[in-house]
Formats: sequence, C-alpha cells, structure tokens
Amino acid sequence: MLVFGLFSWLQFPALCGFMFSSTRAGADNYRYSLYLGGLLAVIGLFSGLHALIRGPRGAMLIAGAVLNISFIAAAVAVPDLFGVSCHALYTDVSDE
Repeated sequence: MLVFGLFSWLQFPALCGFMFSSTRAGADNYRYSLYLGGLLAVIGLFSGLHALIRGPRGAMLIAGAVLNISFIAAAVAVPDLFGVSCHALYTDVSDE
C-alpha cells in the first residue's frame, strides 16, 4: 500500500517534468497524470484493504493509506492546482 501511495504522488513530477515534454500538448496533459495517480492510489487502497480492516495497523500501512487517500482527495478537490504545478515543472524542449 505504501509503495502505491508513493508512486501515485511521485509519478506526477516525473510525468510533468520529463515525459510530457515529448508530447504536442505538453503540460496541458496533466489530467492524464491525475488519472494515472488516481488509478495507482485506488489499486493501493484495494491491495491493503484486507490488512487495514482485519490485521494489525502498522505505521507503514497507515502511511500508505494516508498517501493514497490524500492523492485521491487532492485530485478531486483541486485538480487545477495540479495544472499549475505541472506547468511549473514542465520544460519545453521543442526546436522552435
């Protein structure tokens, strides 16, 4: 669960800073990063749901749940903030 929570947050700067520089729309593709992060967060929540409900709640399990839930909440509540952040991280590498 913790790994998925970390990946959901860390994929955003990687995509905005590096991967989107090779696309035509550039940083305007930030919504794809939100979908990818949301998908990772949902998978992370479902992967640890049984342990979270039944098993002992260790610090790493709780931290993973917090990371996953916080990404989903942030993506739903303030998606435009992700757009501003993505444009700040984006580096235009066109030949113009």
